[in-house]
Amino acid sequence: MNTVTHPQRSGILGVFDHKLFWPSLILFAIILAFALIAPEACGAFFASIQNFVLTNFSWLILAVGAAAILFSLWMLLNRPFGQIRLGGEDCKPEFSFYAWVSMLFCAGLGTGFVIFGAAEPLYHLYSAPTIIDAGTAGTPRAVPEAIRLAVVNWGLFGWPLFCTAGWAIGYAAYRYKKPLRTSTGLYGILGERCNDTLISKIVDVLAGVATIGGVAMMIGLGVASITFALKLLFGIELGPVGQFAVMLGLIVIYILSSASGIAKGMRLFSESTGYLALFLLVAVLFLGNTPITYSLNMLLQVTGEFLFRLPQNLFWTDATQIAPRPWSGTWFIFYILWNMSYVPFTGGFIARISRGRTMREFVFGTAIVPIAMCLLWFTIWGSNACFEQLSGYQPMWQVVKENPEQALYMLLGSFPFGSVLCFVAFICFCGFAITTADAASHFIARQVAPGEEHSSLAMRVLWGCVIGMTGIIFQVTGGFSAIKSLAISGGTLFVLVMIAYIVSIWRMMHAELPTSGSRS
Repeated sequence: MNTVTHPQRSGILGVFDHKLFWPSLILFAIILAFALIAPEACGAFFASIQNFVLTNFSWLILAVGAAAILFSLWMLLNRPFGQIRLGGEDCKPEFSFYAWVSMLFCAGLGTGFVIFGAAEPLYHLYSAPTIIDAGTAGTPRAVPEAIRLAVVNWGLFGWPLFCTAGWAIGYAAYRYKKPLRTSTGLYGILGERCNDTLISKIVDVLAGVATIGGVAMMIGLGVASITFALKLLFGIELGPVGQFAVMLGLIVIYILSSASGIAKGMRLFSESTGYLALFLLVAVLFLGNTPITYSLNMLLQVTGEFLFRLPQNLFWTDATQIAPRPWSGTWFIFYILWNMSYVPFTGGFIARISRGRTMREFVFGTAIVPIAMCLLWFTIWGSNACFEQLSGYQPMWQVVKENPEQALYMLLGSFPFGSVLCFVAFICFCGFAITTADAASHFIARQVAPGEEHSSLAMRVLWGCVIGMTGIIFQVTGGFSAIKSLAISGGTLFVLVMIAYIVSIWRMMHAELPTSGSRS
């Protein structure tokens, strides 16, 4: 990779670009100080940004999310470019398909899958406008729609965004010998100066902030889930000090993973966590009170409705209401923006682990497979949670309304070998959290270094600690709503960056159409 031309500093943190490192670190230090000194004012400030964005730009956010999905489909089906390989014609994939997909999930939204697999369909079952308008809220007839909405949130409005960003960054990085930075994806617009303009610097700095906000939100949720799991499994009650201790423990494990690099530590964690997740999925299907045929029938019906109603999935805005109900902003638009905050680090990380993949393989693995897994995961977990609620086995909805992170353990606890399954879920969740922090810290370290190979362990540990401490500080001082608003605020800029990525890819691919066979 070519290095950037700015002055470099070195020491324990290794070689880094001070024009990116210090603005990123100082900006986030200010945010953390704000959260510690005036938590209520901090929460109100980020909430005001969130409300402004949701009130005025929901239409644009939804349109950009739909554009990324349609553009991913174009990349998948495009014949002239489908066989282009990241890294050149002779470049072979570094990771097996299973390891590659496992790392995609662990670095992306795997943590959220574990927390919300059982909880989110229950939310929609009782509160989604399409279900309320049909008069079926809280009834068995609404279960397929409730699960479909969860799949839209976690599958449709997430992975195509990551796919588009990953190809924009990866193609420019490997073809034009640029660092794996967020701004590199703008090569098709800015050319050789894609890393050197003021706009580039702003994008790179805010990419780090958005990444920390988005991942810290998930980490904050994770601490709440781990706290409940420790109480359930071992009778350990954790206060703020205990939560800090849990976070420090995760950071220590993350450091061990990060020290051995992506090809060893993270791949091992990702593959192992992936097997645990598959084990839990099979256990839920076969051991629960829900008949297997109910879940399998639900899977077919939800898949059919998801595909048949794809245009509605992309463009539903609740426009029939004089004053649109807040549900869309709370779910559809919120998820797009939350995923936008993940775009910088997932795009850069996907580009890093996808070298050697063709465009068709890349889109299939980063968009189609995750959506299919999302259908499978949320249908099996969601059908079991809804069945237990509607059949009177457990008051799942009452628990989910107050503490969504408890739904997973409540459901598994009712199964044979419930304690064992809860412990496996706990380990699985920790694995997802560790690998997500690992991937995010690798990304931010690369953002402030001259190229992908130059981030030191100390630099990765620094940003991993920042992510972890941000999650726990906001959880303890400002609550979940504050860190959620921070994630939304961080992701807002990348609505515009996503538009730029689509234009950049289009221009890069067509600029060399006559020599497409030899491109990287």
